[in-house]
Amino acid sequence: MHITLVGMVSYLHSAGLTLLSFAVLISVIVFFHEVGHLLVGKWLGVKAVRFSIGFGPRLFGVQWGETEYRVSLLPLGGYVKFAGDNPLEQLAPEDRGRGFLEQPPRKKAAIAFAGPAANFLLALVLYFALNASPHRDLASIVGYVKPGSPAAQAGIEYGDRIVAVDGEKVDGFLMLQEKIRAHAGQPLTMTVVRGGQRMDVRLTPAVHEETNPIETVKQGRIGISAAPRIAEIAVKSPQTPAARAGLKTFDLVVKLGGEPVRNYEELARRLSSLRGPVSIEVLRRREVTAPGGTLWAYDPVQVTLDASGADPGVEAADLTLFAVQPGSAAAEAGLRRGDRVVSMAGKPIVWWFDEAEAIRRAKGAEPFEMTVRRDGKPVTVTVRQHLRSARDDAGVRVQLPELGAAPDAAIFSGETDRIWVRYPISEAAMRSFTETAGAIRGLALGIAKIVSGRISSEAIGGPLMIADVARKAADEGWQVFVYVMAMISVNLGLMNLIPLPVLDGFHVLSAGIESVRRRPLSLRFREIANVVGIALVLGLMLFALRNDAMRKFFE
Repeated sequence: MHITLVGMVSYLHSAGLTLLSFAVLISVIVFFHEVGHLLVGKWLGVKAVRFSIGFGPRLFGVQWGETEYRVSLLPLGGYVKFAGDNPLEQLAPEDRGRGFLEQPPRKKAAIAFAGPAANFLLALVLYFALNASPHRDLASIVGYVKPGSPAAQAGIEYGDRIVAVDGEKVDGFLMLQEKIRAHAGQPLTMTVVRGGQRMDVRLTPAVHEETNPIETVKQGRIGISAAPRIAEIAVKSPQTPAARAGLKTFDLVVKLGGEPVRNYEELARRLSSLRGPVSIEVLRRREVTAPGGTLWAYDPVQVTLDASGADPGVEAADLTLFAVQPGSAAAEAGLRRGDRVVSMAGKPIVWWFDEAEAIRRAKGAEPFEMTVRRDGKPVTVTVRQHLRSARDDAGVRVQLPELGAAPDAAIFSGETDRIWVRYPISEAAMRSFTETAGAIRGLALGIAKIVSGRISSEAIGGPLMIADVARKAADEGWQVFVYVMAMISVNLGLMNLIPLPVLDGFHVLSAGIESVRRRPLSLRFREIANVVGIALVLGLMLFALRNDAMRKFFE
């Protein structure tokens, strides 16, 4: 009973927060959309009879001047009721000349476009608020350099602080990434601080194609990470000094010679300069069986390593398979925990989260060879990945290849320096325009691909999906919530510009047709368009709800 009660309370709390997040998100976005219609309509002399947030019965409101402002029962949208906007209703004599349908095409188009424009303006303001406010970022300090990468070839090292790119100041790692991505295949100069000394490094970012459900874009990469690798080691073979000292693969080194070790980069640097025996303290995982799964306990172990040789036989565990799931493709191929990945499909692997993952995804269910090092010896196996049904970032069901084996996910979780970043007002404004334009472009491409059938209609989401997104964003903090609000505001603005009867886009299109024909559209045409439009919008809403229900309750 106690467990059931606790579960019920937790569920109610979660449901309440979801509803609150959804209501706040939708209310703000719809409010600005309808205010856009209202203000432009009043400015152009059209009478606004009612301004409502929500549909259905009136909850509360106030009459202010000639307009009633109300909040209605169903918080799924809103509307502005202008005098004479329904061709089937008789316009009152005192409102003659102020009815919506009486206005010239340019005024009707301006009023209709004002709602989506207000959504774009809201997104711009929200992006500006995010960019102008202080936010946490990773310091632009190099935590890891990928072997053979442009950064490695240019001599960039662990611990370097990158302070400028082509003479422009870099505040944090996010800004550094933006500048690198924008220079794919183009040479640039990085100003680096190392040991208190400033120096300029010239390099050319490699071109990397990044694919999402909407498009493939080319971005620059130089092969660095802000997060260093944790000091989790792999022993190269049983004949090495590390193995003879009693070290084991997946040991986490915490002290070397009595001094703390922060990460693997630091460990490798200190090991290379040691001569003679040295004490090493490690934390060794021990499997603990627990109901419903397996847990790990850490036991402290101290050994003495003879570091008089050139190579103690220790390497980072970032390419060593930490887990091989029973019954998986990896297990069927004969892969084992502790195998060190050397190559996949004939290509050498030096960074799992880049090369190995790219090859694995590209191969799908097609068989490919995988070479690993086991006890110091190469072993080659043939892998045929299993396919798992899942949804991609657009919400479309796809078949994802699964290897069933990977290195320790915590490898790149070393301690990183964090800083507070606040952009100047001018840069915050520029970023806000860029991000708003990018959001409009990306969502417009997505809508166009759904309409053309190049993206499945499963990507269409409705209120349940928005509620889930709002709840998750609220859990992440106000900045994530505001970012999601900006994206959905752009989405609402674009959706309303679709030339579907009863949507704003159709009113803009109708005004354009009227300006060309030089006479209003017929009453019969408007009646048919309204009926068809309402049926299409209701059908779209039901389809979106069906998609939401399938994702939430039947998967």
